[in-house]
Amino acid sequence: MGLRVMGLELRAGELLLGLAPETGGAIAYFTFRGVELLRPVIDPRLLAQRGQAVAAYPLIPFANRIAWGRFSFRGQDFQLARNFGDNPHTIHGNAWMRPWTVVESGDARARMVLENVPARDAAAEWPFAYLAEQVFELAEDGVTITLSVRNTDARPWPAGLGLHPYVARTPEARLMFEADTVWVPGADGLPAARVAVAGVYEFAGDEQLGAMEIDACYAGWGGSASVALPEDGLTLVLEAGPPLDHLQLYTPAGRDFMGLEPVTNMPDAINRMEDVADQGLVVLAPGEMLTAVARMGVRAAGVV
Repeated sequence: MGLRVMGLELRAGELLLGLAPETGGAIAYFTFRGVELLRPVIDPRLLAQRGQAVAAYPLIPFANRIAWGRFSFRGQDFQLARNFGDNPHTIHGNAWMRPWTVVESGDARARMVLENVPARDAAAEWPFAYLAEQVFELAEDGVTITLSVRNTDARPWPAGLGLHPYVARTPEARLMFEADTVWVPGADGLPAARVAVAGVYEFAGDEQLGAMEIDACYAGWGGSASVALPEDGLTLVLEAGPPLDHLQLYTPAGRDFMGLEPVTNMPDAINRMEDVADQGLVVLAPGEMLTAVARMGVRAAGVV
């Protein structure tokens, strides 16, 4: 299958991408000319990362929350284990919790895989079998990441995926993207209302993020978001096409990062499949695969 390693570095021009297969197939760092475009973060709620700092990690086989870890599908009830500290919901799938295997690596390209077998692994993490893959392709102006998950179970099941980067958030950082609507969370962290993008939820790139604190999921986003970092003279550009039709934005107060997450599905999508037409999950028949591509590019000041 390939060699499993503790760390792997890709290089293209002045870009460096560090990978951590053993720590949930995560990105360990992403730098340009020594500047951190992503911030390595230790989140004590992500217990499976064992206190390791990561700059981004895959969200497979679903993104965001499943309310109270409970759902029903095709007449069967499921209860998932909590995986996010004392949070009552199950969050971001289980691929970030498991070591991945490197099956291909070179100077600027790497591929790693993860197999989930409920009968062998913890079924309470996810009860369906799958094979996940990540491909990283680094160029001098950015990295392209291809995510996929294949149903290797004998049953169909609802699948989703996404990427969770901790994007650098400097004091003067400016965020810009377009979207149609935003799911506003309630006190329980679950979607409570869907509203038009306006006011505090609108980012046109003309205001500093400052101490702004948001945790919301945008639907129908334009597929491109940029974060200007004036102090460093750089702009990070995040691009993703379908099926990554949602963008989760998380801007915790007092932190030097933001979660800018292209994902297939809204929070708690698995419990909204009958009520929300564009909730984002895809039911995969045995053998079927869901694939998505995201790109993080860097642009220096004065370069179009």
